[in-house]
Amino acid sequence: VLFLILRSGFDGLYGQDAFAYFDYAVGPLRRALPAGEWPPPFFWPPGYPLLVALASLVLGPVPAAGQMVSLVAGALVPLFTVLIARELMPEREYEDGERRHRSQPADAGKTPALQARAPVALLAGLLVAANGQLWQSSAVVMSDTTALLAATAGVWALLRYGRGRGPGWLWLAAAAVAFAVLTRWAYALLAIPCAAYALVVLWRRPRRAAVWHAAGAVLLALLVLSPVIRAAWLAGQGGDARFLGNFAVYSWHPLNALRREFVTAGDGLLSYDWPNGLYYALAPGHRYYFTPLLAPLLLPGVWAMGRQKRRAAAFLLLAWAALIYDFHAGAPYQNFRFTLAYLPPLAIFAALGAGWLLRRLPRALSALLPLALLAGLLWMVAGGYTLTGDFMARKAADLDTVRWVEQQAELETQPETQPGVRLFTFNITFTFQRYSRLETHDLYFLTPEEMSRLLAQGGPGYVLVDVENVLGQWAGRAPEDNLAWLQQNVGLEPLGRHRQYTLFRLQQGSGP
Repeated sequence: VLFLILRSGFDGLYGQDAFAYFDYAVGPLRRALPAGEWPPPFFWPPGYPLLVALASLVLGPVPAAGQMVSLVAGALVPLFTVLIARELMPEREYEDGERRHRSQPADAGKTPALQARAPVALLAGLLVAANGQLWQSSAVVMSDTTALLAATAGVWALLRYGRGRGPGWLWLAAAAVAFAVLTRWAYALLAIPCAAYALVVLWRRPRRAAVWHAAGAVLLALLVLSPVIRAAWLAGQGGDARFLGNFAVYSWHPLNALRREFVTAGDGLLSYDWPNGLYYALAPGHRYYFTPLLAPLLLPGVWAMGRQKRRAAAFLLLAWAALIYDFHAGAPYQNFRFTLAYLPPLAIFAALGAGWLLRRLPRALSALLPLALLAGLLWMVAGGYTLTGDFMARKAADLDTVRWVEQQAELETQPETQPGVRLFTFNITFTFQRYSRLETHDLYFLTPEEMSRLLAQGGPGYVLVDVENVLGQWAGRAPEDNLAWLQQNVGLEPLGRHRQYTLFRLQQGSGP
């Protein structure tokens, strides 16, 4: 991923969310931290921006600060996946269980590959490291890899505590899982099986020690979550609903798993090719995930996980994958990056499935399985290279659109004393606001009255929109309403088309 970043010059800012995260982290949040103030209002929870703001104190308020946080987090997720797999399969328990299953002496029929826990754990880590979506999310200024790292590290620490380690491991687990929630709300679902697992382990401890261990974990979790707890309390008192924006635009219903069309408050009409439940169920077979070659390993892997001696630990991983899947299947959105949230448990299931098959297939077939694993991993790497490269190419195409619009607007001929050139656009707004010289306004956030005041200031004006998208997905909403208002009250003169965008010039001499 670092190679692709350096080769393309990609700065990590692509899509509206990335710009919003970065501007908040190096803007109001970076100013609030030295003053000892609470994090200012923001749409999403502040975990990831906090790390970006801290990184910017070292690297400066540049996109590389956010990109570095995502990249380091993405690089560590495979490592903690390996550690989780090793905790699930202690060496002695794993080999003893296999001998009992086979009713054979310790050395009888022992297959070198994947017999012990280490190769299975390593394969799980490789499946995560070669995942295309992890590559893409590691390159962009977004919270996905940071939240996933915190969750994965938290589960590992919790499993360590479950094997008899000291209370520090429980406290580390509580802080890490809480930080995952502070970064992305979806990981609150993971906190449920984590809490259930912790209670099972605490029940087996001496009562006095269990109370002390649990109290420390609860206090640490509350401390980490204090910014959002305080925000929720203020919202209940009539204050601003900071960090709670997702709750205003997200809805969940189990029957959404059977639907493929939704009308949402934040994104208008969404129409997909597959029902939600089927989309997320088939995602592991995508070439950007495990590919069709390795995804079938999930089935024997889940079977093997269910037969693990440590039933509570097996339940924790199965619940992790199931709850995240259920949430996204019942939400009105399909986004491939959402599948990243249950990548570690699925990778462990697939690795267990490979080990289970290797010990049970006939010798001729078991010799072919390592070749199939290698081919699948290479296929994953090729998919990751394509997905991430195409993602970076789309950013380059957006920058090319900025240059094209500036050429059409003939900015180089505008005297400095002339009123600024004004652009009304949608979906590509943040890119223009950061990389162009145009005074850019987003059609989503404007009203006709606000546009009328802007136009009264004079100066040339332009509109850049994906007409088909605005008239389809956003019919009856602000982008489409504002475009129609400009057409009827000002007049739009088509100048040209670049990619999916059409550029219009506001007709001179006409006005609202």
